[in-house]
Amino acid sequence: MSAAFDFLINTAGGLLMNLGVSGMVGHLIGVGATLALHPLLLLTGIVVGGASLAIARELNRRPELRLVVDNS
Repeated sequence: MSAAFDFLINTAGGLLMNLGVSGMVGHLIGVGATLALHPLLLLTGIVVGGASLAIARELNRRPELRLVVDNS
C-alpha cells in the first residue's frame, strides 16, 4: 500500500511540477502555456519530477525505531 501511495504522490507531483515549469518557460519564450501540454514534455516532467520528489521524500523520511530486549 505504501509503494502505491508513493507512486501516486510522485506521479502527481511530477505532473504538477512539469505544468508549472513548462508553463513559465512557454510564457517566457512567447509560445504561451500550450507548451505545457505537449505529451513528450508531460511524460518527461512526470519522470524527472517524480524522481526528484521520490529522492526528496526518501531523504526526509525518519528512520524506523526498533526496540531490542535482551533477556540473557
